[in-house]
Amino acid sequence: MKLANVGITVVNKKVPLVLGDEVVLKRELDYKYDKNAIKCLKNGEFIGYVCSDDYKVPDNCIVNKKLVPYFKYLDEISGKIITSDTIVYAKDDDRAETAYIIEIYLPDIEAKEREKEKVLKVLIDGNIGKVGEEKELLAKYNLEKEEVFIDDKPIGNIVELRHKDSILTDYKYLLEDNADILIKAEEGKYLFGEMVLSKESEDKIKEEYMKNLIEDIVERGIDTEENIKDKIAYINENNIPKCLFTNILKTYIKYDEEDLCFMKKPEFLYRDKSGVLKRALHYLTMKDKNITLVGERGAGKSTMAETIAWLFNRPVITISFSRDIDKYDIWGYKTIDITEEGERKVVFVDGPLTKAIKNGYITIFDEINVADPGVLESMNSVLDHRRQIYISELGQIKAHENFMAITTENDDTYQGVNKLNEAFRDRFIRIRCTGHDSIKELLKSKNPYIKSEVLEVLDDIYKGIRLLIKEGEISEKSLTIRGFENVAISYDPEIITLKESLIDCVVNQGDNEDDREHIMNIINMEVL
Repeated sequence: MKLANVGITVVNKKVPLVLGDEVVLKRELDYKYDKNAIKCLKNGEFIGYVCSDDYKVPDNCIVNKKLVPYFKYLDEISGKIITSDTIVYAKDDDRAETAYIIEIYLPDIEAKEREKEKVLKVLIDGNIGKVGEEKELLAKYNLEKEEVFIDDKPIGNIVELRHKDSILTDYKYLLEDNADILIKAEEGKYLFGEMVLSKESEDKIKEEYMKNLIEDIVERGIDTEENIKDKIAYINENNIPKCLFTNILKTYIKYDEEDLCFMKKPEFLYRDKSGVLKRALHYLTMKDKNITLVGERGAGKSTMAETIAWLFNRPVITISFSRDIDKYDIWGYKTIDITEEGERKVVFVDGPLTKAIKNGYITIFDEINVADPGVLESMNSVLDHRRQIYISELGQIKAHENFMAITTENDDTYQGVNKLNEAFRDRFIRIRCTGHDSIKELLKSKNPYIKSEVLEVLDDIYKGIRLLIKEGEISEKSLTIRGFENVAISYDPEIITLKESLIDCVVNQGDNEDDREHIMNIINMEVL
């Protein structure tokens, strides 16, 4: 519930109002001057209307049209007067009115929408002659007899359940016995009704659906049972809803052997502490949506993108952009091939993006805002609703339904980045990633017995590496949170020194020799 204030235009001044009076708000659908009219009553007596956009509303008050959505779930909204004196307000002096302010509590609309989703549309094999002329009748569904009854008289069977989540429509045998159905009688062969599904039944149905889905995926050799168990453990650990993972599982397909070399579980998985991964996964299950992961170096953008590819069980190609990357590097090029007969012929070699589009890969465009704008412009048609591209050597190519684009983008505070073209930028939902400012709490959770002085040293080293990344001295791939976790777990002064543990778990994870040397320098300054 959230607190809100509403201004009331007083029309009936015969009803006195004082501080603390209880009032009620109700819709007035037939008010010809305002389709959003909401009237205010005290003890059943009409007082006036909630302020509309026609006037300048009192400070910190919401107008009537913002209240209208709540009346989808509520017949009335209660409140109390919080001003003892009237307030004068208007756009101009000629239309001055007096108003009181009332305080109300509004429900969580999102929660109400979730409740609404549990209502199933029911199609019943029957007709209006069996139920009479009433427009709304309460019936019951008997599972044992598979019939719908009104006053113990059978009127037909449920032949179809309709719901925006197809999962629920496939498992009507899991509905509760004697479930209530509100029938909205209409002329015709069938009757329509609504059934509210219990949370227990809904959970059971979704668990059953996911189980069957996973069994089918494993049986068809699309993914292994062990790998899916790892994914379920991961989504549970990172508070990703199972219904979202189910939507991802529904997109799984079997790829060719050639494609499998582009599929792997990342060495390090993204740790989602702020819900950004959940949002990214949700957007990517929607049709024709792409995402941009933007943030500072070391925020885990690349790790998140690789984790997404693993969860979606798709091959992934990463294109690392620089000013030297041109269209041929992206789309492909012509070359001369020698046939078995020794003849020379011109062939076209697919570029990484062409391959990804044809076969349904996830393409990660790394550091997109250092790319040549002309290269990006050539991608526009395959990144919007058209999902196709024309290549002169190949003709028109329609993207595979599993093709997906993820870009990573450094903050515009970094040197050498370009401002992206608006048309290209608009094709992506932008999600901001933030790195850990400190990892002390994280490391403490991995090893509650670790000494505070060791935590301080590890945290200082971590911050030093982040600074090198921000300044562009080393690659963000050289920062490993898991490496620091391994140090916290494995460090034992009786067996191994802290520096040895840092070398094995942190330094050696560096992306290249130069990066490893820079990280080692920081460790040498912090650890004797």
